[in-house]
Amino acid sequence: MSELSEPTENAFGSSPPPSALESPSLFSPGATEEAATAYEVKFLLTEAEAAEVAARVHGRLALDPYADPAMGNAYLTTSVYTDTPNFDVFYRTDGYDRDKFRVRRYGAVGPVFVERKTKNGDKVRKHRARINPDDVSELVASELNGEWAGEWFHSQLLQLQLKPVCRIAYERVAYLGTADGGTVRLTFDRNVRGVLLSEWKLEPVGAVAPLLDRVVCEFKFRNTMPALFKGIVADLKLTPTPVSKYRTFVRATGLAPVRSENG
Repeated sequence: MSELSEPTENAFGSSPPPSALESPSLFSPGATEEAATAYEVKFLLTEAEAAEVAARVHGRLALDPYADPAMGNAYLTTSVYTDTPNFDVFYRTDGYDRDKFRVRRYGAVGPVFVERKTKNGDKVRKHRARINPDDVSELVASELNGEWAGEWFHSQLLQLQLKPVCRIAYERVAYLGTADGGTVRLTFDRNVRGVLLSEWKLEPVGAVAPLLDRVVCEFKFRNTMPALFKGIVADLKLTPTPVSKYRTFVRATGLAPVRSENG
């Protein structure tokens, strides 16, 4: 499954079409930690650098089938991020230092997913489930009936005392395909912006000042970085830059009390 539904037709030569591929960091809930290995390497790029990277994958990777030509082949991504009242996720308190729980919508009225993202250095794995957009409000319930696709997510919210903190949106241009025999994904995120939030609402974020003045670029792959990406990094002299949209928002807004962060 790709990240949206109802893909449009998009030829991809002799390789599988993007709609037939999954993002490398998506794993089934039964996958072991050792087997569920993927990497996301991030870069902060100028527009000129982003254009050069895109040119280097032209003909090698295909635009995500949900690319909207009216948006410059981008699509809107909106996420609600969660944390505890003490901002344990932000501060990487023990027990909160690897997982982020969020609800994500693709497009202004597109599909909605509940998602857990687990990160250890550059290693990433994600587990998510698609839910009915009308069911987002169910996340405030103290208990559920055990038959809902988002039950596991809801249980983690209760156990970890997680609540909505902010809603962050951006426009994403994504490429997907295969390289060195494995699935790879390349994304460019622009106009990253956010607003404070205390309710489970997924409305698009309006015209507020962007949090970053660069393009957030991610190389996503399994096991080892493919030659395609290695060549881009070497030729363009790119430097990996850890960047978290959620943490950037919290710092920019002064939302969390001032104290040292772990890690």
